[in-house]
Amino acid sequence: MTDMTQMTGAYALSWLPWILIPLITYILPFPIFALVFLWIEKEAVEEEV
Repeated sequence: MTDMTQMTGAYALSWLPWILIPLITYILPFPIFALVFLWIEKEAVEEEV
């Protein structure tokens, strides 16, 4: 068992991909789609004027 007080870079690197997978697949799309939506709406408002 790993002593949490002596966390090495090798241990931190081993769980990093498992944190990134749900972050990229579940959390990251929401702000990306929100920014794309706001960009499209901003262009639509500019074209109306």
